[in-house]
Amino acid sequence: MSNLRREEESLQHTELDVDVEKRTSSSSGPSDAEREGTAHQNELGPKSKRAHFFSPLDPAVAEAVNLDAETVEYTPEEEYKVKRKIDNVVLPLVICRSNDRPKNNGNSGNAHVITAFNENFGITDNKKWTLALSIFYVGYCLLEMPANVLQRRIGANRFFFLSLTFWGLASLSFVYAKGYGALLALRVLLGIGEAGYYAGMIYYLSFWYKRHELAMRVSLCMTGTYPGAIGGLLAFGLVRAKTSVLDGWQFLYLIEAIPTLVMATMILFFLPPFPFFATFLTPRERAIAQARLNRDHKPQSHGGMNGWQGFKAVVTDIHAWMFMTVYASFNVGVATISYFLPTIIAGLGFTAINAQGLTVAPYIVGWFMVIFQAWHSDRTRDRGWHIMLSCFVSFVGYLILATAVQESVGAAYFSLFLVIGGLYSLFPLVMSWAANTFAPTSKRGVGTAFIVSISNCVSIASPQIYFDPEDSYRKGHAISAGCVFLSMLVAFLLRMRLSRLNKRNAEKLDLMTEDEKASLGQVSEISDMDPRYVFMT
Repeated sequence: MSNLRREEESLQHTELDVDVEKRTSSSSGPSDAEREGTAHQNELGPKSKRAHFFSPLDPAVAEAVNLDAETVEYTPEEEYKVKRKIDNVVLPLVICRSNDRPKNNGNSGNAHVITAFNENFGITDNKKWTLALSIFYVGYCLLEMPANVLQRRIGANRFFFLSLTFWGLASLSFVYAKGYGALLALRVLLGIGEAGYYAGMIYYLSFWYKRHELAMRVSLCMTGTYPGAIGGLLAFGLVRAKTSVLDGWQFLYLIEAIPTLVMATMILFFLPPFPFFATFLTPRERAIAQARLNRDHKPQSHGGMNGWQGFKAVVTDIHAWMFMTVYASFNVGVATISYFLPTIIAGLGFTAINAQGLTVAPYIVGWFMVIFQAWHSDRTRDRGWHIMLSCFVSFVGYLILATAVQESVGAAYFSLFLVIGGLYSLFPLVMSWAANTFAPTSKRGVGTAFIVSISNCVSIASPQIYFDPEDSYRKGHAISAGCVFLSMLVAFLLRMRLSRLNKRNAEKLDLMTEDEKASLGQVSEISDMDPRYVFMT
């Protein structure tokens, strides 16, 4: 009996020692594996195979990386190294994927000044041409938000593969299509392939870069100036080409479609669906990549609001409608200038071939303005004032076009530099500002898609403002000037509102006790309705 009692006492001491050891271990801080940022990723089993192409990504992987990101310890040098790896692998693929597609807008404008193109598709007057331009936005608007939900489910690489393949095949079909009905049908198909293009790219990049790093990267991916310049050069050279099978304008679409289809395959195999699944990063680097963003805005690819909840959060947010107004207003000019630029230059007295060559210079100068504005916006961590400056530059350009296009060829051509530079620099600034404003991530994804989708509903009517070719489109230029001015005004009001919200939230936090602050809770991702959230202005 005494032996049994001694064994029980011995067992109790052993259990006590183990319990003390556990408490000591847990209170001593993260383990080596946790500090390394690999503990939870190491616990993952074998990589699960997706059942089919549209199967969702494994949320357990994203959760493991997020948990490792909470405890990983790293130096600024390591963070810089990870960011450079992302710049060298992800960014080039996104840039190539993004800059490959806007050339169609420029190519359509370049082809329109060629008589053979108009005869092939039965474009006999300006009304038929503007209708063909407008119908592009129908499928674009209807599928923009569903496309963003699909991207979140299957991953960026598979979504962009589908989008690029669909768009490339539609572009290739232009080569052999004939008749006005075929033109309208192909324009609708192009719009469907374009759905999710801009919003999806910004949503994807927000998983890789901090808020103050985003505008510069978006400008490299989103500007239409670079492909516009290339499209002008290609048109200038290819319109002279003619074979027994293909005419010059057909080569424009052929040379555009083939690289797009090749790029779609590269995107599928080499672009990571999200940072959590990036094979070019080690497990530790994936944790660092996530940790650097968690300390900035903590994006999440899974969980949180579903698509419908995100939609309701967006449509009841006044900021979404203000961003939509800014985007829709300047997009009136963007939706028309890329199509009408060769026509406007030809109207100054140049031949069709020379007009295509003269489109290159405004796009090149515009590219420099896009890059500078985005770089300076990131450097100063400001969006509002930069947007207002770009709006003002474009506004001045349109005023010159509306008043001096018939009096001075030099002034009219110079004004195109202002219009192109001002308009296209607004894309990355406005969309990165919107992405910086909406939270959580699920709301951000729907919000950026909402802005693009609703704004492009306005773009359906945009080409119709250029209804006066006999008057050098002066009324259209005046309407565009008014729209850009409205964009500048709403951007000013939005900046003032966000600045006031930041000040009010800061004052509210200062008045709160520690217990009240603690009652806010530790959430996985802070909402933009939370007083702790700081808006970029």
